[in-house]
Amino acid sequence: MIRIFVGCSANGEDAEAQAMLEYTLRKHHIGEETLTIEWMMLSRDPASPWYSDPRRGAGWNTRGWATPFSAFRWGVPHACNYAGRAIYLDVDMIAMDDIAKLWEQKIPDNVCMLTKDEKHSCVILFDCWRAKSALPNFEALRRTEGLYRKVRQSIKTARFAGNWNCLDGESYASLSDADIKIIHFTRVETQPHLKWALPRLRASGKMHWNRMAFEQPHARKDVRGLVDELWRETQAAGYSVERYLPKEQFGAYDMVRGGARAA
Repeated sequence: MIRIFVGCSANGEDAEAQAMLEYTLRKHHIGEETLTIEWMMLSRDPASPWYSDPRRGAGWNTRGWATPFSAFRWGVPHACNYAGRAIYLDVDMIAMDDIAKLWEQKIPDNVCMLTKDEKHSCVILFDCWRAKSALPNFEALRRTEGLYRKVRQSIKTARFAGNWNCLDGESYASLSDADIKIIHFTRVETQPHLKWALPRLRASGKMHWNRMAFEQPHARKDVRGLVDELWRETQAAGYSVERYLPKEQFGAYDMVRGGARAA
């Protein structure tokens, strides 16, 4: 079983992105291993590893997070009971190859994870047991403001083979380049799924968690064309937006002031 954890917003803002990511992950997966996907989103349920309640000062302290899931990646090993492997992904991605090719890569004995490089941690392959001794205590990680930022600076990593975190197409001449395994849309304002998400949110009287989000075309025309094609495929395959809308809204997330607000 390939365990995948995806950081996403809690009020359905990323539903289109979730649909395309799941569709492309399953489209390219040809191995025998089952893919399991957990959508990591802020929760009001105290039993959830992603619980946060600012009214009680309980669960995750989200103050200062850049996104509604910024620190969750470091909670993945805990969610796996520090056993086996796990993959972390941001939601604003599309898969271009079989994720099993990342899953099967060797993690050197002296590190607990593989990443793109020492700076980027938007795609991680964890050895969860080794991560237990490398990461801060889970409760400290949840409650200490800003601690998650220091983790990336202190934890040792090795690089995965292949570009499993291709940032907006980078300088590749073609998106069909075999080295591109996952395309990551890094700027909120140019994330291609917003062309569908923002009108949907407005129609229901809701706003995106990032108040600066607006529909701006991606800089690469081939990215825009690829995503349009994949969206049609995603819908035809039955990955509807409704599948990804939460049954209960978490409540407001205020990026400007930093962190979740009381419901």
